[in-house]
Amino acid sequence: MSNKLKQIKKENEIKEANNFLDSLKANEQLKKVLFRAKNVSNTLLADIVPQMARSINALMIEINSGNKTSLKDWNTVKFLKGHLYNLASYDRTVNKNGAFEMACTRSIKLAIMMYDYKDQFEVNEKNQVLVQSNVATPFIEQKLKGQKGATKKVRNESTDLVEVNTGTIDKVWSVKYAPTIITRSSKTKDTKTNFTQLTINYFSELEKVFNVANKKDYNKLLELVDEKAIEYMGNIYSILDSQTIREGYMSATENLSADGNVKISA
Repeated sequence: MSNKLKQIKKENEIKEANNFLDSLKANEQLKKVLFRAKNVSNTLLADIVPQMARSINALMIEINSGNKTSLKDWNTVKFLKGHLYNLASYDRTVNKNGAFEMACTRSIKLAIMMYDYKDQFEVNEKNQVLVQSNVATPFIEQKLKGQKGATKKVRNESTDLVEVNTGTIDKVWSVKYAPTIITRSSKTKDTKTNFTQLTINYFSELEKVFNVANKKDYNKLLELVDEKAIEYMGNIYSILDSQTIREGYMSATENLSADGNVKISA
């Protein structure tokens, strides 16, 4: 098949997919919620996200009913976000709206989890986000009787649905879908750690040094920082300022499919 024929075939497939998406009944309810979301403030996210998640979930069910089309990656954050932006006539390059984008992303994550784990996630008629207790809180603290101040963490076995705030969606999503972080042995310690923990530890120490510098406690600052540290902090700043890691992570998470693998269309 010639390149021209391949291009025509690809364009026809895109046209067919767009026509199918435009014909979905669930779009009407989504448009109403999206209109509100575009004019939303951060304080209203708790109200918008559950409504949008229900509408997106209805859209996913309609897309997959009867296999009407062979849409690729229809169950990824990236695909659904593109459809929502299109329905809302939202162009982030013209007028970026952070609250709107957060509402869309969080709603999509919740909708996908509602689709994949029907018994564990729900939005009820009161617009409350309900998550299975042991999913929202895998471990709970148990107080040890007779031992002053003694507690231990035990696995939460409850399968009851409990109300959570919308911020919990991101935390649960990262557990359900994010690729497993590979641990690596440290050369200076016997214990194992991972990059996430290293990042948390570094931020904690960096904040302490920042506070010392901010208070202009120069004697203490010289005890904590030397020329080598300043050099490496400059290198770290250059890497972070490039946004390469953040953009790569966003691209990976937006292309996560239901099986937990990253799928990026050519």
